[in-house]
Amino acid sequence: MSAYHHNLPHGAGLIMISKAFYEFFIEKHACDEQFIKMAKAMGIKDASKPEDFITALVQLQKDCGVDNLKMSDYGFVKEESMTLAKGARSMQGGLFLANLCEMSDEECAAIFDKSYK
Repeated sequence: MSAYHHNLPHGAGLIMISKAFYEFFIEKHACDEQFIKMAKAMGIKDASKPEDFITALVQLQKDCGVDNLKMSDYGFVKEESMTLAKGARSMQGGLFLANLCEMSDEECAAIFDKSYK
């Protein structure tokens, strides 16, 4: 993301897409037990479903005051989601190989779409 919008701090970009990124894997049931373990580690003692991790993640972002970060504040427009997806996959392709399930350009673009504010 910061390759296209140089004023975007790398961590802010990761925060902005994190919820949609993890929801992708939850929807695919790629690693349900790991998400439940992470939710428990993040304070949801009775976590029993992978979506509990999303609840914990959103709460952490609120607690840290970063829940209102907006892609639009950094000059992003929703129409560039596919450009971002193709750029991420071409520049960071090795990272995509580490994912527990394959992610297409369209699925990657959908993560940007869901993250856009």
